Amino acid sequence: MKISYNWLHKLHSPIANRKLIILAFLLVVGYLFYKRVGWDNGPSPLIQSDSQIKLYQTIEYKERGINSHQCYSKFKDFDEDFKFYPFRYPWTYFTTSQSGQKTCVFQYPSFFAQSFSLLPIPYRFYNGIILILYLLLSFVVVFSIRSIFEIAKFEYLALAGFLYLVGYEISSAIEFSESIPSQILLLSFFYAVFHLESAKRPLPNLIIFPFGFFGGVSIFLRSESVIYIGVLGLTVLYFNRKHPVKFVKKYLTFVSGFALALVLFGYYNFHEFQEVLGVRSKVSYTDFSRLQIEDRIHLISKFFLGDTNRVGFLFYCTPIIILLIYGIFKIKLSQLQKLLVSVSIPTFFGVVLLSPYSSGGLYLGLRFTEFSYLLFCIFAISLLTTATNKKQLQVVLILIFLQIGFGFYHVRKNFKTLDFVKKYHDIFQVKLEKEPNAPVVHLSTFDLLLISDSFLKKPHWIVNKQSEFNLLESKFRNSGVNVFQVFVYDYKPPKDENVTDEFYKEWIDTKFEIESKFYKKKSDEEIAGFRFMVWEKK
Repeated sequence: MKISYNWLHKLHSPIANRKLIILAFLLVVGYLFYKRVGWDNGPSPLIQSDSQIKLYQTIEYKERGINSHQCYSKFKDFDEDFKFYPFRYPWTYFTTSQSGQKTCVFQYPSFFAQSFSLLPIPYRFYNGIILILYLLLSFVVVFSIRSIFEIAKFEYLALAGFLYLVGYEISSAIEFSESIPSQILLLSFFYAVFHLESAKRPLPNLIIFPFGFFGGVSIFLRSESVIYIGVLGLTVLYFNRKHPVKFVKKYLTFVSGFALALVLFGYYNFHEFQEVLGVRSKVSYTDFSRLQIEDRIHLISKFFLGDTNRVGFLFYCTPIIILLIYGIFKIKLSQLQKLLVSVSIPTFFGVVLLSPYSSGGLYLGLRFTEFSYLLFCIFAISLLTTATNKKQLQVVLILIFLQIGFGFYHVRKNFKTLDFVKKYHDIFQVKLEKEPNAPVVHLSTFDLLLISDSFLKKPHWIVNKQSEFNLLESKFRNSGVNVFQVFVYDYKPPKDENVTDEFYKEWIDTKFEIESKFYKKKSDEEIAGFRFMVWEKK
């Protein structure tokens, strides 16, 4: 019995716990990289929807310089006025000059694509870099908790890592998106503010100035950063209302860094795009203005409750919601925790209420509030140090473990969905590459969701009615095109809540049976709801 007791004692010792936790982290991180490598292997890396556009934008800057903002088109000479350019709203923004010249720019922030374009690596590794940045962000979350709330216990910090790592932000960590870099910058900004509001030794100006600068840059990557920074600023101003002179002295260097970023990046955007916050801000404002109150209520209800196409916030985050309520009403909070709650909850609802967009399907349906989840995680772990009795500590721990369990469940389902998409994605890519010189014709913008890097290798064009196809096939004939491919969704496309009925009818629900004068159908097959056809010259 004595031997058995000693063995159990060693198993539950801090050293044994630490080794088990480290092993668990290595397994989780290893699994993430294993999945990432699998999705990026094969004929093409798994890059979908918006991520595709950001990839093409990056390649445009890489090949033609960081001031070339034109929509990427390897075969621009064939379609100089972008008449058959496949990408439309919400990916591109078309303008026509007074001389009648048509231009096209991608809507997404240029700074993200410009930064990646400078990296001397193949684009297949871009997704992997985002995953590495996500792990870095997870580390910064843990570091912030340790530094600000002085939590040194390894087990608690490990819980923080797991809690954040399996949150819904992982949906952005596994795609080519500016969300993760933006949140690294935004968290650095928040960290500096919380450090300034604590009783700790002030950070040196060499650190505080760039952290303020980082916050300014984050706004130009993700527009919702304005809400997070704005509410934080107003809250800190209120907390320091009795000492205005001291407040100004404390934040002068920090705000100077923030202001410098706004001036530099704002001027660049205005000079290049005639919009301080970039092209996207103009489009977002227009979309926000056209929404009726019933549309806004619909988007909000879908965010919280979900539907058949997306996971609702209430379902994904039930334990952490309960934990927030319990912490506020049952635990005596410190001044920093009160500041954190005063910022995280209003910003969360602010982003949900003010966003003019449906934030995507399935696990992407919680997009835009990812930084709120990050703040909720920090608050949840901070409660472990302020719980005043054993019962409170047990409640907090149980709810944290439950949320981690919910996270693992949803991540697993998310990855299963991606594995399914990857399977057919590769089938389509192989089909497209069988005729490497054949242009691809799309009959709807919905058909563009799975073309990945094929657009970088061969021409893709779109026609939304027979008369447009007649013009395109004439150009094919005059250009010596002997074979072209058609890739089309064979059913009625789902209605995208972010587009108008007019756009849906004009560019999404537009497939038709092609009638060709100069080409004949060589093959026609159906794959997972899509039709893939090959046409050759008569």
